[in-house]
Amino acid sequence: MKRIGIALLFFFPSLLFAQSKKASKPGWRMITSTGLIAGESDTKPLFLWSGGIVYGHHFAGIGSGYDIYRFSSFPVFADWRMSFGKKKIGFIYANGGYNFPGKYTEEDEFSKTKDRLRGGYYMDAGIGYRIPFGHFNRLSFSAGYSRKNITQLKAFVYPCLTGDCPEDIHEYKYSFGRIIAKMSWELGY
Repeated sequence: MKRIGIALLFFFPSLLFAQSKKASKPGWRMITSTGLIAGESDTKPLFLWSGGIVYGHHFAGIGSGYDIYRFSSFPVFADWRMSFGKKKIGFIYANGGYNFPGKYTEEDEFSKTKDRLRGGYYMDAGIGYRIPFGHFNRLSFSAGYSRKNITQLKAFVYPCLTGDCPEDIHEYKYSFGRIIAKMSWELGY
């Protein structure tokens, strides 16, 4: 029984990547997505755009978006998708990149001199299903997990007797793990 499990573990990935014998031509695809992100904070909307090349069952491209979960940010990422099934209606996806912070309004705090955000790692991965509308258009639904890292730097100068008071810097690192549900419009071959 253990040998069968090990054999399936090694041969299952090759079944996923198996393609038909006919050669496929590379194509292009544009993907526009909107979705909802839910985590410890309120549920917020998300908007993503990506474009790239399709070859066989695989899509590789680059993308950007607008994420307003807790702190607004602009993720820039590499987008990878792999379709499965004869009609390529199921897919898995993974996005990874950097998260640039958006506009941030500072809170009023006593003796604060700086309050800034720095970006960090961004990722999004999950599974989805496509509904084809002809050869050129598809509507897709997906669900997955997303992570967004942001660092907040706050600096304070407190009164002191020596005259040249040192700056007290506090660094807060946020790592938001969220569940994500998206609806996408795919345009291309």
